[in-house]
Amino acid sequence: MDTQNEPYYDVVVVGAGVVGAACARELSRFELSVAVLEAGNDVACGATRANSGIVHAGYDPEPGTLKACFNLAGSRLFPTWADELGFTYQRNGSLVLAFTEEELEAVWALAERGKRNGVEGLRVLTGAEVRALEPAAGEACGALLADTAAICDPYEVALFSLEQAVQHGAQVFFNERVERVARGEGAGGEGGAADARGGGARYVVETASGARFAARAVVNAAGVHADELNNQVSAHTLRIVPRRGEYCLFDTDFGTTFSHTLFQAPSKVGKGVLVTPTVHGNLLVGPTAVEQPDKDDASTTAEGLSAVLDAGRRTWPGLTPRGIIANFAGVRATGTEGDFVIGQPDDAPGFFNVACFDSPGLTSAPAVAVALAREVADILGARPRANFNPYRPQTKPFHLMSEHERTRAVAADPRAGHVVCRCCEVTEAEVVAALHAPVPVLSLDTLKWHTRATMGRCHGGFCSPEVAKIVARETGVAPDKLDKRLPGSPLTATARPDYASLAQAEAARAEAAVRAADATAGSAAPECPYDVVVVGGGAAGLAAARAAVAGGAERVLLVDREARQGGILKQCVHVGFGLHRFGEELAGPEYASREIAALPAAVEVLADASVLSLDATRAAEGELAVHTSGRAGMRTLHARAVVLATGSRERGLGALNVAGSRPAGVFSAGSAQNFMNLQGCLPGRCAVVLGSGDIGLIMARRMASQGAEVEGVYELLDRPSGLRRNIVQCLDDFNIPLHLSTTVVRLEGAGRLEAVYVAQVDPATLTPLPGTERRVPCDTLLLSIGLVPENEIATTAGAMLDRVTGGTVVDNRLATDVPGLFACGNALHVHDLADHASAEGDLAGATAAAYARRLAAGEGAVAQGSVPVSAGEGVRYVVPQRLNSATDATERITLSLRVSKPLRTPRFIVEGTNASGAVHLIKKAKTMVAVPAEMIQIPLTGAEVAGFASVRVRVEGTPDTPRPTPQGGDAPCK
Repeated sequence: MDTQNEPYYDVVVVGAGVVGAACARELSRFELSVAVLEAGNDVACGATRANSGIVHAGYDPEPGTLKACFNLAGSRLFPTWADELGFTYQRNGSLVLAFTEEELEAVWALAERGKRNGVEGLRVLTGAEVRALEPAAGEACGALLADTAAICDPYEVALFSLEQAVQHGAQVFFNERVERVARGEGAGGEGGAADARGGGARYVVETASGARFAARAVVNAAGVHADELNNQVSAHTLRIVPRRGEYCLFDTDFGTTFSHTLFQAPSKVGKGVLVTPTVHGNLLVGPTAVEQPDKDDASTTAEGLSAVLDAGRRTWPGLTPRGIIANFAGVRATGTEGDFVIGQPDDAPGFFNVACFDSPGLTSAPAVAVALAREVADILGARPRANFNPYRPQTKPFHLMSEHERTRAVAADPRAGHVVCRCCEVTEAEVVAALHAPVPVLSLDTLKWHTRATMGRCHGGFCSPEVAKIVARETGVAPDKLDKRLPGSPLTATARPDYASLAQAEAARAEAAVRAADATAGSAAPECPYDVVVVGGGAAGLAAARAAVAGGAERVLLVDREARQGGILKQCVHVGFGLHRFGEELAGPEYASREIAALPAAVEVLADASVLSLDATRAAEGELAVHTSGRAGMRTLHARAVVLATGSRERGLGALNVAGSRPAGVFSAGSAQNFMNLQGCLPGRCAVVLGSGDIGLIMARRMASQGAEVEGVYELLDRPSGLRRNIVQCLDDFNIPLHLSTTVVRLEGAGRLEAVYVAQVDPATLTPLPGTERRVPCDTLLLSIGLVPENEIATTAGAMLDRVTGGTVVDNRLATDVPGLFACGNALHVHDLADHASAEGDLAGATAAAYARRLAAGEGAVAQGSVPVSAGEGVRYVVPQRLNSATDATERITLSLRVSKPLRTPRFIVEGTNASGAVHLIKKAKTMVAVPAEMIQIPLTGAEVAGFASVRVRVEGTPDTPRPTPQGGDAPCK
């Protein structure tokens, strides 16, 4: 075969998974030209990305196998590689749990096998020892402890290995799926140098795009497709059986449930699933192991996800789906012979297999790479590279930096202080650095994996629009050309023609604002603190700042993470705001403008600054320390009182554990609203809305008004979740069908969303009914499945949270259990109306000012007893959860509550219990109807609740029967 016109390399590595990238890294130690061909548009697109992240100790493989050899060697190499490359690695140890005597025998057998494999630090524990190490684990009768087991980030291992290879001259070609490997002119040779045009090439590699690469050697690290390439050049054929493994990922709130990686002992019914912390603070449960014919289908299934949770409960009895934020699946390359296939077939010299590389492939990758690279170098006669540096240039992530390191980073680059992703604390500087890194970024998901932006609990609901602007500014690629994941998966359907230039202009304004900022803003000395610091510039925060000044606070600071105040109101271009507060109906931006205009000049504003934490260690002494980060630098603000008005976030699809693929086109309703109303992008052309919350209803109308087709709104409950007026104005007026007692159960689509599957649910259990599933073609899914108060800052201060509302526990003055800390608005509990959030801001600002005045006058913060307020029959929650026993007789008290189910002609009964246990009626209130979607408020005075030891609110009424559920057809969107 003529190889004179092909690009020539000493070595072509097929596959940029963890072992392909590791081989590229080790090959770069030698004077070799290396090309890496990857079918996907990123590193680790296959099994590496959907990996448990476990560095196995080595007790499981059969002694004498390649798996046993490379597992042990790889485990020992991992700490060195972590040090040199800088990927996250933690030696946390593992436990193999036995729950029966039969399983305990299997544990002893594993211990013996591990010793034969040379594994150190193995010990069989008693059940009591297991419980002492892991109290949340099930009732195990024993376990195998492996001290040398560890966890890592598999994506980082692959990425950092490939980056180092590129820095030493390797070239990476993404979107180049290798389809054919053929013998070249040098196929019969025994090494030695080829001529300058590759005349001595043993192989020619051809990709699906038609590109051809000539090489003296090929490393076949093609994952599930490795057998296909081997079988083209060798008579020693291989067969790989694809095996799907499904996982459930839990929020970081659950990350400390276990410290070790917990396996289940092998038994007659299989090996079970693992439960493990991750290096990023989450908890991972899985995988299943199901053979499938398709090598590339990494969709999850309802059956598989259910099996993961069922099996996981054996290890973790407290497991519930409540904390799930994502699910995913990987396809493992399991060989029919059961062992790795490493090295050259005897009839294909220069062709090096890393095939049938299933578990423990991640652990084995460094050792395999070292061995294979040396063998390749020996055959090709390559000398060591004199200037090879095993240490990759490393930059510490912002979230791991000390305060001093952050200060230095922001001084060097103001973008290092601008937090883009609040969940994972990823900065603009980190996003920009990734976009210009040695390994190219070709999709939003690639950027996510490089930086972890959009990887937190909100799954990009907040930061995706902002990240898209940074990408456009840096690369010129607008959201309608930016792939979300795979090639052909654009983030939005359309974007403004001038999107990139507008993003650049916005960045220029931000830089100018930093240069013009007062260098002393927010730098109050500890001996001269602010009276009140308000965190959050939305409706509640603006009101709180104004009320604090009106309440006599002399120094008031409003801290807002955005450059322009107004919060979510800025993107709510629809009317429906202000009737209660201003006596007229306003659009969201109009409402925000009025609140901003009313802000007194005495209020200092620290804009474009994120609050990272709140130190309350000196709260009892009248000092709270607020730590902020922004383009203007790192600051510690000292305050007598702090008002949290941080708003709420949207629940993501991961919270529903929906099965299927992971295509583009899935948005939270608020994120889609941002793209449409603030950035001029159309998210999609044919939409399904899941959830009938107000923002979902409003976005259904907005999409329809902009020319998109809205197939329907699907609601899990047997009645709408949004306000009644929005049902009429957003759905009925636009002929958009509402499907009650119906939910989305599966997504379909490789790149862009192609369809969702919906099913009716049992109204009592809210579980899908078998046999009711139907396919609904669409390219966009908007999620309106609830809001959750943003209380990460409150958590850093140690404030108590309410399990029902998700907000802090407060008294009638909106004071938390942390002295000087107050909360209001959606950060306290989710509101239907911005007007009510503003009213809470008024109260929180006034009471915070009064608290600060007392401290400034030297009166101190006198601790007061409190009267608990509870939710009785038919009431889901009540805010406040307690009453301050020092409340004046004339002081106004507002009880805000939601009912548990819809009621007609409800009667709300407020009762007080005195010290002797006698119950007395305090107040009765009536309405025409009460539904969970609409907040009820009951006004009281201090005199009405005086003298009671506790207060309870209950409701009586007739259940409101839901209207019949309309059912739509399954015709495709036009």
